[in-house]
Formats: sequence, C-alpha cells, structure tokens
Amino acid sequence: MCVRLRIGQFASRHVGGVMKPAVATTPYPEVSAPAYTRWLLAGAVLLGMLVSGTVALRSLIEPPLLMLTAIVVVLLWASALSLRVLRYRINRYNAQCYDQAIAFEHQAWWARHRQKAGLLQSVLVSPVCAQPEQVTALFEADAAPPVVSPSLQAPAIRLAQVLSPEGSARECELAVLLALKWQALRDGAQALQPLSCYWQGSAAGWQAFREQVALGSPEVILPEEPLSWEGLQSLDVIIDHLHAAPAGTRILCAGSQSTVPDSAQRMPAGEAAVLWVLGKTGLVMLPRGEWFAGGAESLAAVAERALEQSEMRAPAAACASLSQPGEQDEPALLWRVKAQRQDANFGALGGLEALVMQTVAAWYAEQHGTPCAWLASDPDHALTLGIVTLDDPNN
Repeated sequence: MCVRLRIGQFASRHVGGVMKPAVATTPYPEVSAPAYTRWLLAGAVLLGMLVSGTVALRSLIEPPLLMLTAIVVVLLWASALSLRVLRYRINRYNAQCYDQAIAFEHQAWWARHRQKAGLLQSVLVSPVCAQPEQVTALFEADAAPPVVSPSLQAPAIRLAQVLSPEGSARECELAVLLALKWQALRDGAQALQPLSCYWQGSAAGWQAFREQVALGSPEVILPEEPLSWEGLQSLDVIIDHLHAAPAGTRILCAGSQSTVPDSAQRMPAGEAAVLWVLGKTGLVMLPRGEWFAGGAESLAAVAERALEQSEMRAPAAACASLSQPGEQDEPALLWRVKAQRQDANFGALGGLEALVMQTVAAWYAEQHGTPCAWLASDPDHALTLGIVTLDDPNN
C-alpha cells in the first residue's frame, strides 16, 4: 500500500496570504538492508550446532524428536530472515511512494505558484511616466528626475495638474484624473462589470474615482465599496479567481496615494494613481510574486525562487525598484537594483509602491519585449519582488 504524506512533512506555508514553499521535507525513515553475510554465517553456525547436538544426544533422545527439533530451529531462522527481508522491502516500497507523493505535491505547488494574471489595461498618473513610451527614460542614467517641490515640512514630488492642498483632497483629485485617463484609454469600449474591484487608498478617493467613472463611462459598473488592496495577498487571490472563472472575467485594481511630506522619510513625498484591468491571459503577465521576511530566509533565496517562478535562468536586465530599509543582502540579489532606482522619479508612495513599480515593469516589458523585475514594499510586506513577463503564445 502506498503511504500517505504526514502533515508537516511536505506542506506549503501560507503566511500573510502568500504561498511559500517548504524549505525542506522530512525524509522517510529508512530501514537498513539485511546483513546477509551475518545471517548466513549465523545460519551456518546454528546448523553446525544442530548437527553436533544431534550426534551428542542421539543416545539419550529419540532420533525423530531430534530431527523435528532441528527442523523447527531451521524454520525459525528462515522465518526470521524472511521477516527481516520483508520489512526492508516494504520500507523501500513505502519510501518510493513517499518520494513520488512529494514530487507530485512539489509539481502541483509550482503549477499553481506559476499561474499569472494578464494585464489587459494599465493606467498610471504620476509626475513622470504618464505614458508607456516614456518608461525607457526612467532606466537611463542621464535622465533628469522631476523637480522636487519645496514644502514647509519636507521635500515632495508633486503632479502639477493637482491643485488641492496636502491631504486627502489631493488623493481624490488624483483619483479623478485616473478615471479621466482610463476613460480616454477605453474610448467607447464595451460594458465592463468586473468580478471584483480592489482599491488602495482612502474611501473618499474611491468614491471620487467611482463617481467620475459613472459620469464619463456609465457602461462600467463599479461597486459602492471595493475590496481593500493587500498587495501580494490580494494578487494571489485574484489569480486564483481568474483561473477558476470563465475566460472573459475581469478584475479591476486601482488606487491613489499622496504621501504627506515628512522630514524623517528617506525619500521626498511622492504621489501617484494607478489602475489595472486584469484577465486570465494577456500580452503582459503578472506573477504571484515573492516576499522577503528577514530571518526566515535569505533575500538571494527569495530572488532565486522568483526566477524559478517565472521560469527564467538568469535575472532580468531591468528592475523597477524603490529603496527599502531591509535590503542588507542586496549584493546577493544579482538584480540591477541600485543602478535603476526610481526614488528620484516617484518618491515615497506608501501602500501604492508595489502597484506603481509593477506597472512600470509591465510597461518596460511591453516596450522592450523582455521580462522586467520589480522590487517594492506593499501594504502587508516590507519587501516584495517579482518578474513581469510577456505571454508565450506557444503555451
């Protein structure tokens, strides 16, 4: 009978809503092979003792009884050897079944972990890179960053079209600009009722976005209250839903952020608004991504798993990233992180970081026809990373 995996011997850990593979599996307890030489030697010694005993006691004990005793002893020895061999063979068979079960679980986990979402539409409102064709300049060393606006509190990177004072009013205005830009991109496209909608930002920002969409695109039906965007945790759930739903299913993810200037921040305060329309397939594919927690495993191991997730042998040539406080293992990452930092272009974006960096990576991948990595924080994790790829039509 094939053995069943014991709980905990091979299991995917589900921490913070994001699947991570078990670091190691408990090996099946092995039984050593029978020492046949010793068993045969013991049998020969036993047989010799039986012969000697039969000769010495034949005058005292009836020969038939001596013969019966010898046969019983030999049968016991043979039975003991047979049981030992049987135990070893059963152990090997169970170990083989165990290995096959582990391999099956491993393949099934990677099959799910490699599932992706197709980025069908993407909109980015920011002081830089408002159009996909502008993304290349962000990765050029001599590109001029946006002007940092002086503030009473601290420096900030601000969008000139937003005139509201600091605070939630700017996020609402960014949300309206996001809706207007999305409407121009749709340009009379067919009706859209997403399976679910995710929002990163304030409730007021969502209402401003929703009202503007209803005003300019009444064929788009959005809920009064969206789901809260939780970074990779939400993306993980979205990919599950898309792969279980009909082919035409759409999910909307959006958000707006205007970070309040703070002198304690490493970067100037930034602001942006972003929108995705996701489907099961598309030209640009977003993976589930990986996250790094200090002390659990090395950043290099997480980066290696991100490569394996995207079925790549070497790191992507480009990486859209923002500085993170916990990247002490960055040299082991082997990604072009420092050389392509986007701090000066976007500033601090709070919970919108990963959405913006993934959008930049997606635009770069689409413009250059090559995978692009991304690295940022999200609402649930201090450091997340992944690689945006292009869909392979042969798959």
